[in-house]
Amino acid sequence: MVQLKRLFPWLTLVILALLAGCSSTPSVVTDYDPDVSFGSLKTFRVEATQQEDANSLLISPFTLSHLQTVIHNQLSSRYTAVESEPDFVVRYHIVVEDRLDVRSYDQRYGFGYYGYGPWYRYPYAPSPNPRMYRQGTLIIDISRGDDNKPLWRGVSERRLYEGLTPQEQRQRLSGTVTDIMAQFPPVR
Repeated sequence: MVQLKRLFPWLTLVILALLAGCSSTPSVVTDYDPDVSFGSLKTFRVEATQQEDANSLLISPFTLSHLQTVIHNQLSSRYTAVESEPDFVVRYHIVVEDRLDVRSYDQRYGFGYYGYGPWYRYPYAPSPNPRMYRQGTLIIDISRGDDNKPLWRGVSERRLYEGLTPQEQRQRLSGTVTDIMAQFPPVR
């Protein structure tokens, strides 16, 4: 019993580490112009998005306003916000797409009563099991303030789940913005 009490904190720590490794975080992909000196950038402006796609029009204007505020807050801790003649301009876009996930499962694969074993396959292929889901992509573009030359881009994709409240959606979106903006400016 005493050994179990000493083992319990370590076992809990291992289980938490395994669960943290299984959590689904959105992947962030960035690209930038290697010839740009990002250290010289001091001022910025965040422009409102122009959502024109049919799926993107379904995004709440309150969510878009929240997104603009989060990007502004992330950058204002490192740069100065200005209305005219900024060093760089930030634009953001949200793309929502319907995607199809097609997977097939062999129903007769197994041992004993539930199947014929690994050496036996049905003579025909298993039927596919298609599923529709929504994929959301957040794109943050940074361009030079004077001539709109692209400087940096951050992209994150994530599967969207039905049934989230607008507050839960904004909370997830805030986390995604934080993940993307943590990659700016690029470290060389």
